[in-house]
Amino acid sequence: MDLARQSLAITFVLGLLWAALWLLKRRGVVPGRGRRSSGGSLESCGRLSLTAQHSIHLVRIGDRNLVLAVHPGGITFLCDAAGVLTKESQGRAAS
Repeated sequence: MDLARQSLAITFVLGLLWAALWLLKRRGVVPGRGRRSSGGSLESCGRLSLTAQHSIHLVRIGDRNLVLAVHPGGITFLCDAAGVLTKESQGRAAS
């Protein structure tokens, strides 16, 4: 009887957590899989893997292009790549 009560309590708490997360996603507080941000201001433009744990990323935030180094210790800002366009964005700009 005690095991059944504990199992029911755990199931109830997990159900409440799921419902809270679902509600927050619907209100836009927590980003969900199916929704995109309204402005679309963050975009990954390219990635270069250096090793298994080190890579360089080109990220567009609004109208700025940032070069970031990702490593086991975190992320390091390398530079603001003003005027750098990837092949994909050049194709979009031409059309």
